[in-house]
Amino acid sequence: MNHASVESFTLDTTEIITLTELADCCGMSPAELDELVDYNALVPLNSLPERAFSAHWVAPLRTASKLRLDFDLDLFTVAMLLEKLIQIELLERQVQSLQALVPTQLRQT
Repeated sequence: MNHASVESFTLDTTEIITLTELADCCGMSPAELDELVDYNALVPLNSLPERAFSAHWVAPLRTASKLRLDFDLDLFTVAMLLEKLIQIELLERQVQSLQALVPTQLRQT
């Protein structure tokens, strides 16, 4: 898989990405990702014999990897950070869904 197709995973989160591809595009080693799986911070797809992941992990792992470098974080801290990033993403989607239900006139007041 070339770099351009790995980059496209950020746009289509329904794709499946291998451990090696995920490591390449998020800036972490496969061993580090395996450790995140051991911490239950990263969840592989169970239906495949080779460890593979949903591409929805790309964006939060990139963010966590960048913060790890910026703040010199250990991998256990990255695991906790990754969990919080996923929670924030979920809450943002819920807020957007709720805002879509509120009429425009009520949002402006």
